[in-house]
Amino acid sequence: MLDDGLQVSVEFGVNVLQNIISAGYNFLDQKRKEKDFFGKATEKYVKGMIDRYGQVKVLGQQSPKPLLSLYVRANILEKIRSRKGGSIQEMQADFDFDKRSFGKKVETVDGEEIANRLDKFIVLGKPGAGKTTFLRYLALSMLKKQSVITKRRLPIFVTLRHWADQQNSLLEYIVEQFNICGFEEAELFVENMLKQGGCLVLFDGLDEVSQDVKLDNIIKQIHDFSNKYSANQFVTSCRIAAYSHWFEHFTDVEMSDFNEEQIEQFVENWFASEPETGQRCLKRLQERPQLKELSSIPLLLTLLCITYDEDDDFPGNRAELYERALDALLRKWDSSRRIDRVDPYKQLSIKRKEDLFAKIAYETFSSDHYFIRKRDLTKTIGDFLVNMPGFKEENLEIDSVKVLQSIEANHGILVERARNIYSFGHLTFQEYFTAKYIVDNIAIKTIEKLARNHLYDNKWKEVFLLTAGMLSPADVLLIEMRKTNRKLLSNKVLNLLLKDLEKTLLSTETKYPKNFRKTIVLAIVFARARALTHAHAHAHALDLALALALALDGDLDLDHALDLARALDLDLARAGALARALDLKEGVFTLLQGNILIMECLNSDCYVSKEIREMILNTMLEPLTEEEIKASDPK
Repeated sequence: MLDDGLQVSVEFGVNVLQNIISAGYNFLDQKRKEKDFFGKATEKYVKGMIDRYGQVKVLGQQSPKPLLSLYVRANILEKIRSRKGGSIQEMQADFDFDKRSFGKKVETVDGEEIANRLDKFIVLGKPGAGKTTFLRYLALSMLKKQSVITKRRLPIFVTLRHWADQQNSLLEYIVEQFNICGFEEAELFVENMLKQGGCLVLFDGLDEVSQDVKLDNIIKQIHDFSNKYSANQFVTSCRIAAYSHWFEHFTDVEMSDFNEEQIEQFVENWFASEPETGQRCLKRLQERPQLKELSSIPLLLTLLCITYDEDDDFPGNRAELYERALDALLRKWDSSRRIDRVDPYKQLSIKRKEDLFAKIAYETFSSDHYFIRKRDLTKTIGDFLVNMPGFKEENLEIDSVKVLQSIEANHGILVERARNIYSFGHLTFQEYFTAKYIVDNIAIKTIEKLARNHLYDNKWKEVFLLTAGMLSPADVLLIEMRKTNRKLLSNKVLNLLLKDLEKTLLSTETKYPKNFRKTIVLAIVFARARALTHAHAHAHALDLALALALALDGDLDLDHALDLARALDLDLARAGALARALDLKEGVFTLLQGNILIMECLNSDCYVSKEIREMILNTMLEPLTEEEIKASDPK
């Protein structure tokens, strides 16, 4: 049963298409025309189009949603990014780690504007970019009153893998679709319509056609068909890495990622019946830049909305959520649509592909490389394949290139950013697989290297949090982080300062925990000592201290923290003198920074044994014991 909104579309669609369809039935005798034969057929066809293409349901979604109620503007790039030239140095210069952006902002065009301007075009894009949704929207736009499409045509939607499976001619397949929708004598009608140029023919999913059913023949038929009936409008879709310049008379355009405005609009559309839930979801996305980054892909944004809809939040363990996103790209998206892609490298299972991604991620992330030359990437792939059964060393160069093409076309984990320059599809994916490599290779001391080399490097923060989430238990990581951080206390002056604060705080009456009080006071003391040389040191120290303090006591705000610090009876002059003697690069700020990251890991829904958790919390700002002092003495 169609709802009121779609019923309007049926009525409007019938009115729009009646004149077009009646022209296609000019072969009917006058008596049959008088019976409004084409009017009834039009209504059946419009209803059939809405029934088949007006609903979307993906990735285990509980019930379908009307496509028009979810749809947001399609961003179209008129120049294909992977065909542009450029150097690694230029791309690295444009890379913004903090904004998690892989390049300069590019101008896009509304998809409907492209449809108004071009008679033949092919929509290219990454997996999950929304290509099929865009083609369905174009079909429904012909029936939609509010559409800005300037020339209405009869939409004909061809799902290419379905046609390929039937192995009949393209015209026969289209005629069959009209028969299904209730048209009589459809063959003559379809031919008439095509000859008169009144159709919008949409070929969806060229990349989904299996090589086993002779892709070349499918391409040839589309080519011949679009030339024979050139007065019509033709639109094709294909994954960008699977396309090989087959249609010289089609203009190539590319689906761009969602921008911030589109993300917000999609979430609002998804939660239209629960706007407050939608606003909470958007707020949580803003708080987690890594999730916001994934939201730029429509498929993954849909997954995030489904997740939030089910649980009224996102999982605290971020590794769990990223695993769901990757599972959608690697497994579920194709399987949910019953697409079995022919992969010539079946011996490279999904598990082995993930191991390969982890190797590439760890090597590149560790060396601050976010862009990779194709030759370097294929060499890494070859070094991995050489240990796999079924791959011959003499064929590795060719096999490596084909494996890269298969991975890019089928999954979108690695993408070509410019000609022969690749990166991970998202920085989040590179961080996730870096953490996976660390967890999978504990035997070669990856955990120790992570804590020792990167504890104070903000770029590695997400890797620490992901690693903590993947380990079960995460004790070994937290112990190594604590060990690295406490090495700072081998600075005798800093250790003496902590001891001085220890004595003072023990004699102070307050309801707040000792570790918490020490955090606030230590930061303020250190800020006072640095005030003459660093104008913003005070504020920065308080920010660091508050982050850790809030982790220890979530009910405290900045004003209360300052009140507490003022109320404590401390010998600030003596403590300040001690602070001035510290090495400013390896002092209190660094100690607090390490403790904050440890606290964030503890609060990230990772599994940590009770004994280790309590030991870390109780000794975060404790001075070194005599045993630790002896152990840290190089003599």
